[in-house]
Amino acid sequence: MGGASALGVAVERPGLVRKLVLMGSAGLVSKIDPALEPVLGYDFTREGMIRLVRALTTDNFQIDDAMIDYRYALSVDPETRRAYSATMQWIRDQGGLYYEDDYIRRITAPTLIVNGKLDKVVPLANAYKFLELIGPSWGYIMPDCGHWAMIEHPVDFARTTAAFIEAAQ
Repeated sequence: MGGASALGVAVERPGLVRKLVLMGSAGLVSKIDPALEPVLGYDFTREGMIRLVRALTTDNFQIDDAMIDYRYALSVDPETRRAYSATMQWIRDQGGLYYEDDYIRRITAPTLIVNGKLDKVVPLANAYKFLELIGPSWGYIMPDCGHWAMIEHPVDFARTTAAFIEAAQ
């Protein structure tokens, strides 16, 4: 959802965005995959958090108790819970979180599109569509990676992002 927010800022307030990194970004019209049910229908239980993290990662990713406990504790805060539920309901009602193609074409900032090759949340085809729509764009597809590139492969993600920020003009 952060990517979709960043897209909006890049279009509406381009003076605030010199470079843009979109990682598994929402923003394009695409079918809501049934694999997203653990995210959209998170039930605010520890077991539900495990299902949610599983939906965002590949089968090879090792989930540890500390990660689950930390994320679960944050999720059950009453304000967080209320906001999350409202956001997920809005996404369900809208059929996704997206902009029209012509809106995305208005992005002028150099943009890095990062996508996990095995992302169940944002299909790989979306990365290629962003590359088509955003003129000054670069792409990096991460093998053996789901939706959480920065969690599943933090060193690779950080190096790629840093190289883009340093090199892109």
